[in-house]
Amino acid sequence: MIKAVGFDLGDTLIGYKDVPSNWQGLYSEALLKVADACHIQLDSDDLKIAKEILCTYNTRINPRDAEVKADQIFTEILNAWDLEYSHYLDVTLEAFFTFFQRKSYLYQDTIDIMRYLKSKGIKIGILTDVPYGMGKGFVDKDISPFKELIDCLLTSVEVGYRKPNPIGYERLAQGLDTLPKHMIYVGNEEKDIIGGKIAGMRTVFVDRCSKDVTFEEDYRCHCLSQLREIC
Repeated sequence: MIKAVGFDLGDTLIGYKDVPSNWQGLYSEALLKVADACHIQLDSDDLKIAKEILCTYNTRINPRDAEVKADQIFTEILNAWDLEYSHYLDVTLEAFFTFFQRKSYLYQDTIDIMRYLKSKGIKIGILTDVPYGMGKGFVDKDISPFKELIDCLLTSVEVGYRKPNPIGYERLAQGLDTLPKHMIYVGNEEKDIIGGKIAGMRTVFVDRCSKDVTFEEDYRCHCLSQLREIC
C-alpha cells in the first residue's frame, strides 16, 4: 500500500522556460545581472574567473555527492573580484538565482495530481537537488502555488548530499512518517530512479519528452495524471 509519494521538483513538478539543465551558457548574462544589482563594473577577466568558479561547482560538468552551499561558491567569486562578501553576498545570491527562477512555470498536471493524492490520504514530499547550493527560500518561491499541499520539503543543502545518495530519500521517508517500502518516488532523471531504488522505494520515471531510454524504473508515465493508475 502506498502511503506517501516523493517528487523531484525541476522538470517534474515545475519547468523553466529557455533555461537548460546546464546553466553554463547563461553564466555571463546572470553575472551581469549580479553586477547591476551590486552597482559594480565587471571586465572580461572578472567574468572569466567567475565562470571558471561556477563551472567547478556545476554538477552537470562535475558531479558531486556531498553538497556545497551557495554562500561558499559566491563568497569565492566575490573574493576573486576583491569585494567584501559580507556586504555583497545577499544581493549577489538574490540577483543570480532570481535571473533563472523568473522563468519558472508550473506544469498543468501538478496541482491536480497533488489534490488527488491528498483525497486518497497519501502524504506528499519533495526531495530536490538545488543548483549551486541554492537556498531553500528560493525553492519556497518555486513551490508557492502548491506549498500548502506539501507535507515535507527537503533540499540537497539540508540533507548534505545530492541524489542518488540514498540519505535524502531515507530522510524524506522519515519526514513523511512512513517507510521507504511504502513510498514511490517520482522524477525525470536517472539519478532520481537510482536513488529511490537504493533506498527501497518504488520509482516512477516521468518521461514528458518521450525519451528512448530506460532507467530500470518500476513505472513510466508521460504526465503526472497517470499516477492515478499507480496510487
